Amino acid sequence: EREEAAREEEREEAHEEKDRSSGGGGGGGEASEAYLVGHSLENDLEALGLPHGRVLDTALLYPLRYNLQGAPAKSSLRALTWRFLKRQIQTGARGHDPTEDAAAAMELAQLKLRHGARFGLPGSEAGGTYASLLSSLAKAGWGCSVADRREALELLDESGARRVEVDSDEAGIAYAAAELSEPRRFVWLPLRELASAEATADQTSRAAALETLRSRLAELIAAAPPNTLVAVVGCGASAGGGATGGADKPSPSATSRPLGCVALTVVSGAAGGA
Repeated sequence: EREEAAREEEREEAHEEKDRSSGGGGGGGEASEAYLVGHSLENDLEALGLPHGRVLDTALLYPLRYNLQGAPAKSSLRALTWRFLKRQIQTGARGHDPTEDAAAAMELAQLKLRHGARFGLPGSEAGGTYASLLSSLAKAGWGCSVADRREALELLDESGARRVEVDSDEAGIAYAAAELSEPRRFVWLPLRELASAEATADQTSRAAALETLRSRLAELIAAAPPNTLVAVVGCGASAGGGATGGADKPSPSATSRPLGCVALTVVSGAAGGA
């Protein structure tokens, strides 16, 4: 019994030493692998000269709005706490209380993890300020669906849209063409194969993917019934220069627009006129 007690004591000492060496508080693991939770942490980390790779920043988890250029606009921690946790903070004479701020940021991060990635985002059904396009159309009697890859659909937080899993752009186009044959239908269809080709340095593959995208869009437009609206939105210079322009040659402005610029082309169904 004495020998067993001695071995148990040695195991406990070894465990405590591991915690001390890893900077843990009983949970084990490297300190660099821990998640740091706070609000607008870039200011604190810069002041401390402390880079950290795993951050849950409530200023980014709950953006006030998205901007066409630059980072999203941020809400204050005080406003987020009142809106989502229904309590006031920073009301004392000294303003910020670090303990109070840390607790609020932790609760907001936990709330986000419980409800999903879209919770509290602008335009989201879950905690959003504005109704999304899909939910608005659904309330007006439209049948809405989103056709995409499984991993993307898992992030979708839209009660008004039907999720349709497709494994390729070709399958997505086929689904959209069939769905749009019914009246009052809205289909959101991300086409991802061109973006995959853009990630490579192979110009031939990229050109082939762009041509495939053009032909598939032409197929969808040809199959659309009269008075169908087909909106094609592309991000990046190559998308603006070809896929959304509808021309055989890239637009002269294609190479001058920065990545992130959005181009929009709207056409009607082939049977409905130009």
